[in-house]
Amino acid sequence: MKSKIEPYLLSFDTIKGLVLTISLVIPVTIGFQIDEFYKGFAFALGTLFTFLPNTDGSNRHRFWGILSALAVALLIVGTGGLLRQISYSVFVIFFAFACFFVSMLSVYGIRGAMVGFSGQLAIVMSFALQKSMIPLFEQLALIAGGGLWYLVLAGISHKVFEKKNIALNLAQCIEDTSEYLKTNYQLLWNEPDNALALEKKLLNIQVKINGQHELLRELLYQKRISSGQSNRTNRYLLIFLEVLDIYELSQAQGVEKDLCKEIFSQNGEIMNPLKDLSAKSIVHLYALAEALRKGDDLLLSQEDDTHEEAIEKSIGEYVQKVGLPEAREGVLLLRNIIDSESKKWEKISQAKRIYNRLLENTAVTIGKKDRKLFITSQDYSWNTIKNNLSFESNTFKHALRFTSAMMIGLVIGSLMNHQNSYWILLTIGVSLRPNFGLTKERVVNRIIGTLIGAAIGFIIVYITDSPLVYGILAVPVTFIGFSFLQKNYKVAATFITLIVVLLYALLVQETYQIIGYRVLDTLIGAAISFAAIYVLWPSWEGNNIKGSMVKSLKAVQEYFGQVDRIYQSKEIADTGYRLSRKKAFIETGNLLSSFQRLTEEPKSQQIHTAQVQAMVVLVQTFLNATAAMGTYIQNHITTEASEAYRTMVRHIGLNLENVIEILLTGKEMTTHDAEETEDASKTLESKFKDLEEVRARQLEQGELALSPEMRSKLQEGKLITEQLKWLYNLSDSMKQVTAYLD
Repeated sequence: MKSKIEPYLLSFDTIKGLVLTISLVIPVTIGFQIDEFYKGFAFALGTLFTFLPNTDGSNRHRFWGILSALAVALLIVGTGGLLRQISYSVFVIFFAFACFFVSMLSVYGIRGAMVGFSGQLAIVMSFALQKSMIPLFEQLALIAGGGLWYLVLAGISHKVFEKKNIALNLAQCIEDTSEYLKTNYQLLWNEPDNALALEKKLLNIQVKINGQHELLRELLYQKRISSGQSNRTNRYLLIFLEVLDIYELSQAQGVEKDLCKEIFSQNGEIMNPLKDLSAKSIVHLYALAEALRKGDDLLLSQEDDTHEEAIEKSIGEYVQKVGLPEAREGVLLLRNIIDSESKKWEKISQAKRIYNRLLENTAVTIGKKDRKLFITSQDYSWNTIKNNLSFESNTFKHALRFTSAMMIGLVIGSLMNHQNSYWILLTIGVSLRPNFGLTKERVVNRIIGTLIGAAIGFIIVYITDSPLVYGILAVPVTFIGFSFLQKNYKVAATFITLIVVLLYALLVQETYQIIGYRVLDTLIGAAISFAAIYVLWPSWEGNNIKGSMVKSLKAVQEYFGQVDRIYQSKEIADTGYRLSRKKAFIETGNLLSSFQRLTEEPKSQQIHTAQVQAMVVLVQTFLNATAAMGTYIQNHITTEASEAYRTMVRHIGLNLENVIEILLTGKEMTTHDAEETEDASKTLESKFKDLEEVRARQLEQGELALSPEMRSKLQEGKLITEQLKWLYNLSDSMKQVTAYLD
């Protein structure tokens, strides 16, 4: 239980929730004390409007995000208040425009979406401010004061907890990478009955890890750009780079593992030392994550290379049992896997050594070259919005959908007699998301959370009518509600509903009536949200997933090209290679997310799901095979690329171009001679057989010891030949599957 709760207690969201609770409780309490509740309420709203864009990232982005949210909120509340005084009809027009505008801000990424959500909150809460007799300009001054108050507190808290926050994010990334390795281990070696569930879990972890990599790049690279060299930051960056390599190595699951299962079906014990090494890597990576999270000494810090002797002994026993040359294919395949697992262990050991030196506070420096290239930049110009003002943009369609739903909610709310009908608008604002699956999840969580919160509130009010009890409970309830806002919306909705109940229990006598209205308005808002996502300019993932496929394929094609480049040039992996690797992982992760959203949509909208799933699996497998080639090439001395190799690579590239062209236009443009591919494949196999014959002659001549050079050539011949054949078959299968997607 402790291990599950601890990440919440030490997270950035918890610190944010604590800062927001302080920011809200102090002004509201003072407002109660001086009998000026609405002044305290307006001041507290300023903090609430600026809370949402305070997401993880660089200080500069956080600062401008908070200020932008405050500016948008002041503009909406101020303009809306003035127009209400002029004409309600004019206000309704502004209301629609404001809803559309704040929804379009999501084109600027997650922080832009949070600024937009603050704008949505300002639209809704401006109705609550109508009850106040405070002049409009005084309201705006109080809101501005609250926003700046939160900005100062958030800045101080971030300064205090910044290093810890980076460590926690890095620890979470390492832990999720460990979880990925663990799940992959179960799929590869245990042959579990719940393989489908584990594959889905693997997909979810990949999507999560890709997001963590983007965040850590921003936190670590941007901090070094803005703040200069720092021993701690440099250490974190070095550990992160090792984790990136570990993740690539874990992705590099080539055809050889399945072949190993087949070859060693009768001699499975040979793989036990390899399995032990893989399990040991997982345990030590978990230990590193735990040490980083707590800032403690690393318990599993000792160097342990006992696996090497066990593996060599196991291989020797297998060769002795089966004999040569029959055992050669299995041994070569096994050695390629061992090399990958050993490299992974080496990376983990290096990350542990870096962490230990961090505790010793020894100095380290890292070059500045190209580090900006690894930070994903966001274009904040007006052109970004203008380019999305069409029905080809899902953001545009969502903005229209959201505006229409809010207008419907406004009309229904105006027809109801109770005073807090803006809760309908609030429910629409927090529930209506750009896609069906997330909206459905939000609606369900909102309803369940509201019902539970209302029930708990009813019990509290029924048991006691003490304002002191309500006030004391409000503080931890506020903290819990906003701390879980990003992590678990059901929990957040429960406690935020309870906050509302406790607040009204302090203000009015008709608390039971308020609870009933809260539930009713939530149900109405949820119904409007669900109907809107289903019938108003629906953006079904089945219509968009081809675009995700194209982006992923182009990124994977570029990555494959970089792998080919370093193989032919014999250069070390450079910035171009690493950037292409990053892009391939991100875009393929986006494709996985798109497919996940597709599976959450109504069955009637899931067109060609089997073919789409097959395509997603093929793209992911192609990426894994490319990563396997890339990691092998980086860590081994390789021979000159042959003409047969170049032919295979060229034909694989042509297949990928065909797949992309078919997805874009429905037509195949480039072709290649299949016989030429077959000849190139046979030539590669023939070269490997020539090497086997050379080795056979060496054995006949009594040369029992295998030289490092010959072992390297045999390993390379086996792996490169098998990987190229597999990559070609995968690309050819993609072409066949794509033909059925129209």
